[in-house]
Amino acid sequence: MSQNYLKRGKGKNIASITKYNFYTHYRKNSELVKLERKEYSSFLKELLTLYSEAIVKENMQLKLGNLGYIRIQTKELKFINDDGTLSTGLKVDWQQTWKHWHLKFPNKTRDEIVSIKDKKVLFFENDHTNQEYYHHLWDKFTAKLKNKQFYIFKPSRQYSRLIKEVVTDPDRKVFYYK
Repeated sequence: MSQNYLKRGKGKNIASITKYNFYTHYRKNSELVKLERKEYSSFLKELLTLYSEAIVKENMQLKLGNLGYIRIQTKELKFINDDGTLSTGLKVDWQQTWKHWHLKFPNKTRDEIVSIKDKKVLFFENDHTNQEYYHHLWDKFTAKLKNKQFYIFKPSRQYSRLIKEVVTDPDRKVFYYK
C-alpha cells in the first residue's frame, strides 16, 4: 500500500557549535570552582527553562546583550491580503481537511485523493485566540551584530508549546505585544 500523502517535515537542526563547546570554553576560562559536565548541563537546562517560562508566562523581553531582544509577538490572522489574494501565512488544518476530503470523495483512497488537483483545503481559524497567532521574535533591529541577516532563532518545541498553554488558558492574564 502506497502512502504518498505522508511527507516528512524539516529534520533536526545540525549546528556546528553545541553546548559542549560552551562547556569546554567554561572549563578553560572559569576562575571559580568548575562544575562537572552533568552538573553544567542540568544547570544550563534549568536556566534556559526559567528564561523560557519568564518570556512566555510573564511576557518578559530577554535582552541578549549585543544580540538584541527575544520576545513573543502577536499577529492578527489575515485570510485575505489587501490586494484580495489568499494569504500565504495561513496554516492548513490537515486533520479537518482530510475529514472533508473523505466526505467529498467517499469511494477514493488517500493516494487517489492526493492525485486530484485544486482540492479545497481548510485552514486553522484560531477561534480560541480571536484570530491571532503568536510567534517568537528575535528583534534584530536592536542587535549590534555584523551579518545578523544570516542568523536565525529557532525555539524548541517545548518552548513553542508553552505559548499554547498560556493562550488557551480560560483565565488568561498574559497578552503579548503586537
